[in-house]
Amino acid sequence: MTGAAVLEVELAGADPLAAAAVFHQVHLPRAVALVAEGCQSIVLQFDHAEEKPHRWRREAVAALARAAVPARVNGVAPASAGGCEDALKATIAFLHANEGVTGQLLIAGTLGGT
Repeated sequence: MTGAAVLEVELAGADPLAAAAVFHQVHLPRAVALVAEGCQSIVLQFDHAEEKPHRWRREAVAALARAAVPARVNGVAPASAGGCEDALKATIAFLHANEGVTGQLLIAGTLGGT
């Protein structure tokens, strides 16, 4: 497999510890499998979280990106609970198209979902 993939990471508003546990048990193995299959660009699409929970997400994306070289791994999350689908799509396209970007968690859209 080559090319690009988007993995939807739904954590259902869990508190940071529970969300991290779900990520590492459910979603991380899926991302590692894509790297093993030869996928060159993976974007983890997280659901919305407040700023503090984003810290563990940033660290997880960065660690996975370091382990996945030469593949690129990035993350994206909506800026607000409603999210802006257009902003998410544009951010994902940007991440797949820019070969120099890896290990980043970008917040898409603006506060308030506009």
